[in-house]
Amino acid sequence: MGFGQRLMGTAALIEARLADLLVKLRPGLREGWLRGCGRARSAGQGLRPFLTLECAELFGVRAEAAVETAAALDCVRCYSLVHDDLPAMDDDDRRRGKPTVHKAFDEWTAILAGDAC
Repeated sequence: MGFGQRLMGTAALIEARLADLLVKLRPGLREGWLRGCGRARSAGQGLRPFLTLECAELFGVRAEAAVETAAALDCVRCYSLVHDDLPAMDDDDRRRGKPTVHKAFDEWTAILAGDAC
């Protein structure tokens, strides 16, 4: 399996795990927050979770046991991206050619989406 396929496989694994966790942990989460989290997550290539799972494999840890750590690392990255783009920080309008979360929704939704990530 090539690098691109493995990277996409890791991204799918992380997305599935995070979707499952969001539904369980925040059943009343507003749709805007979920889309904001998804927008932030799709802004990256999933390299950090991929590297986490690859390192786990180097030390003989199965992916199933390391997926929580990889997902948590991706959440921290998403949190930092959303909050960094806010008007009180860099006040960025676009990230990778797409409107930032606070521009696509509003500042309060972006704050909550970043926290929910």
